[in-house]
Amino acid sequence: MDVTQHQPGRRRHVFYGFWGSSTLFLALGLSTVLIIGLLVQLLNQDLISTTDMMHSTLSSVASLTAILLARLGLSHASNAPESLESEDFEIDLSWYPPKPSSITNLTTVFNSTGVWGFIFNTSHTPDSQYGTYNWCNMPHVRAKEYPRPPSEYELLYVEVIHRHHLRTPYSSNSFPVEPHPWNCNNIAIYSYSSPLTPGSPPSIPGYHSPFTSPFNPFPPSPLGFQGTCNFPQITTQGLSDSYQHGLDLLSVYSPLISPTSAEFRITNNPITSQVAGALVSALLPPKTTTTTPLLIQNKEIDSLEPKYPCPLSHHLFSQIQSTPQWKSHLQLSKEILTQLDIISGVPPSDTSFHISFDHYFDNLSSKQCHSRPLPCSVHSPHNNKCIPQHLADTVYRLGQWEYHHTYRSSKQSLQASVASYGVWIAELLSHISSVTKEETKVRYRHNIAHDGSISRLLGVLQVDDMHWPGMGSEIVFEVYKQQPKHFVRVLYGGQVLKSSSPMLKGNPKGMIPLQQIMGYLGGLIGLREKDGKMMHDIKEMCNTPITYNK
Repeated sequence: MDVTQHQPGRRRHVFYGFWGSSTLFLALGLSTVLIIGLLVQLLNQDLISTTDMMHSTLSSVASLTAILLARLGLSHASNAPESLESEDFEIDLSWYPPKPSSITNLTTVFNSTGVWGFIFNTSHTPDSQYGTYNWCNMPHVRAKEYPRPPSEYELLYVEVIHRHHLRTPYSSNSFPVEPHPWNCNNIAIYSYSSPLTPGSPPSIPGYHSPFTSPFNPFPPSPLGFQGTCNFPQITTQGLSDSYQHGLDLLSVYSPLISPTSAEFRITNNPITSQVAGALVSALLPPKTTTTTPLLIQNKEIDSLEPKYPCPLSHHLFSQIQSTPQWKSHLQLSKEILTQLDIISGVPPSDTSFHISFDHYFDNLSSKQCHSRPLPCSVHSPHNNKCIPQHLADTVYRLGQWEYHHTYRSSKQSLQASVASYGVWIAELLSHISSVTKEETKVRYRHNIAHDGSISRLLGVLQVDDMHWPGMGSEIVFEVYKQQPKHFVRVLYGGQVLKSSSPMLKGNPKGMIPLQQIMGYLGGLIGLREKDGKMMHDIKEMCNTPITYNK
């Protein structure tokens, strides 16, 4: 496959304005004086050889000149215009491996017990344990644990992206027979249209009310999950978690959030709309607004989910899941899958349940998060044989390994994620740019997405410690101003994100210079300005010709 033109590496990008001629002359003068002085001193003392002396002297001059220029307000860092034009600035776009962990070690994954202290059976995490990985309700920004920056940093803008909250499983993850129905009679799913034109006849909100007709002899096919819920849909616990998530964000970012300064975006999957209803009601209480627009893109090209066509990314992810490591973990899992198949009734020929642990993971974790029992067999001769907790824990550990391998530990994961999530990244950078240029009144944006969205973004950010993003997993981009410079801070799980890439390592408070993070993310997607418009290379990248080795 020939994709060298789009492979990440070290590139040079334009960031700073050229220094004025007076600055250059001053720098040359200072350098000349320092060189002469240091040479005379070193020769008189006869401390080093001529070659070593020259190398040492020039290095000293460079350092001293940089210090003097900085003190005079003439260095790159002190007076550089924050644009994507001008002097070269080297940006490292390389893939860096994450730190080793128990999740990355297959031997540990297979031979461990439990799930490394992770929570899989409740949305509630005690305050004393907040920050612990909780699949049912991941940690997020809230006032009690929020890492407050120094007062000299002024918060200008916040963009949040998070996975939806607790839901029923997808129907595709159902076992052939699910003996326990899943009812949602205490939730109303609304579906109606209302005109926005003043004076038009109003519409009455109407919600779905599922029922079973005694005159309809046809059972659902496949039989699978039964009851009045949709599969999937956000449950009452998920709505409660969504509302609390909104309150927690409001406790930190309330000065930026109002009906005129906030925007909300969803995907075409109805569960993100359901989460928005609860979350927005916490962020924008009903007394301030009666309706709120939810931004949404065409379902075939949505960049948030993402859904736009990208053959290159699809090919790279397929390659990642065809590696010797992937094949090895499936080979080692044969006995585990056999045990699961016997109890669940899933036929061994069902490839969707056997190319990864995604289906079993969703089925079991959804039940446990809602305090439902682990499933038992309804098939003779295995009646009442149930999936034990240790087997479910093994599924959870293997699922964690799979997501780590797919989105982070494989060298191809960075390029695969850049290609499939690059459009959303371009949108994010345009939002940040508009804020720093004072071209927008929007101060808060909120995106409600999916685990695939968060996983790709974590891959692009090269998070040091990758996990399968659980329900409510959250990444926050904060834009600050410390006169006259701008910084971006990235939070994951409510704390400063730790990245393996040197480009995303900020100061002790997590502040990354605007040019640095814009250069990294912009460099990955080929962001540039042309004819006064911002352009990127994602479409060309996605359609890179793919050649297959024979």
